Amino acid sequence: MIDLQQISAECRLLNEKLCQDIEGILKRLDQPVTIKAVLDMEQEKSREMASFLKCFCQIPSGAAIELELYSIQEVTEGPEAETLSQNLKLDTTYLPVTGLYMDGAYTGVAFHGIPGGKEINAFILSIYNMAGPGQELKEGTRKKIQKLKNPANLKICVSLGCHHCSGLVTSCQRIAMLNPLVEAQMIDANLYPDLVEKYQIKRVPFLIVNDKDTYTGPRSVEDLVVLLKNTR
Repeated sequence: MIDLQQISAECRLLNEKLCQDIEGILKRLDQPVTIKAVLDMEQEKSREMASFLKCFCQIPSGAAIELELYSIQEVTEGPEAETLSQNLKLDTTYLPVTGLYMDGAYTGVAFHGIPGGKEINAFILSIYNMAGPGQELKEGTRKKIQKLKNPANLKICVSLGCHHCSGLVTSCQRIAMLNPLVEAQMIDANLYPDLVEKYQIKRVPFLIVNDKDTYTGPRSVEDLVVLLKNTR
């Protein structure tokens, strides 16, 4: 595990005013959360993500937020790598990657890249919806999510300046939190040109379901439930 004392506590994404706003939300948490990230510390974006997470986890909250940082070498090399990788359950194809955990279990919520810009809203809301009162969700919709029977991997490709992207990320992640068969990965498309080329991504938000079916534009939780019900 990476020593947090070696990580810079300076982060350009979190100014004093924003930290105060975030604190107001985190103070409402009533369950502990663990944030785990896999990083390549030779890459600038991974170092930035490490500092962001360290600063974020120092903001006062209503429940404990623990932080664990791992190097990509720990996850891919050595005798403990396979066990660690299986426990984390994170896709390390696109680094840096950060996952959210409760009671030691992966919630199916992951972020590839730094959730800056508009995506910081999705990052905060993912924790709030998971470990706090959460945003309102109709009971009927909740039950439909829990009844989904088909495994689904959702990759939500975003731009940090997109006004609609964070909404789709949050909607996908709400579903992942309520159904263990679903995983929702926010991906900053600007960081991964190979992914953009592979799927010919022209605009965002761009949703990839099970690495084959693609959809462009915002969608509500209810729309996604209908989509996933018919996904194979």
